[in-house]
Amino acid sequence: MDILIVDDDHSIREMLRLFLELKGYTIASAINGQDALDYLRQSPEPPQLILLDLMMPVMSGAEFRTAQRQTPALASIPVALISADANLRDSAPVLDAEAYLPKPIDFDLLLATIERFCGKSRMQSA
Repeated sequence: MDILIVDDDHSIREMLRLFLELKGYTIASAINGQDALDYLRQSPEPPQLILLDLMMPVMSGAEFRTAQRQTPALASIPVALISADANLRDSAPVLDAEAYLPKPIDFDLLLATIERFCGKSRMQSA
């Protein structure tokens, strides 16, 4: 698996999944931070990148990030924060994220970020 999308908004998860699968990436998704932790702990292979929303019920992106960093097997997985939070640029360093992507999502920036961690897309752009 290349990318784990963690977002409570079904339409955003689906939009990202469809776009990235068309680019040739393998995608998994989770509906909140706890769901993501459960998935990662059971997955035989970690993703190359986690796309993480900050504002989610059950377990927020910040809470997930804390738990992820405290779990040795998961701590090294890079995270790109995705949020409509106007202070995302200020939050990213505190959360020790490798990248941040503001909502609404700029697909060129998204793809450039993903290529940085996962390599070039495997399919030609449409």
